Amino acid sequence: MNKEEILSKISNMQKFIMVNPCPYEGTSKIKIDFEKDFAMLEDESLNADFNDYCTVIVGTTSYLLKGNVEKIPNRQIELLNRGFFERFPQYNFFESSLEKYPDFQNEYNNHEKLRKLVLNFLHS
Repeated sequence: MNKEEILSKISNMQKFIMVNPCPYEGTSKIKIDFEKDFAMLEDESLNADFNDYCTVIVGTTSYLLKGNVEKIPNRQIELLNRGFFERFPQYNFFESSLEKYPDFQNEYNNHEKLRKLVLNFLHS
């Protein structure tokens, strides 16, 4: 895929993602099902952490679509290089159970696809 094709896919994915709400119902179910695991975490905020993960991806996408690749902060690119469970390993205990939370899994998978497309664009 050339850069124009990647950028087109990025644009389409971003539009799709922007119309989907954050999966708060799914995160609530995860917190209930893994109550003991969450109780062991200090200052846990799954919703805030997932929102941060998503925002970095979508924010970086905005730079690309506006033609401002050179303005992407280095820290943002560093964060983009890691998936959700890499950035927030404290949540690894439910990674293998994502299929039980289809709304969350869908949002996670869509953002991961977009993250990988953005990285592909940046490295091509």
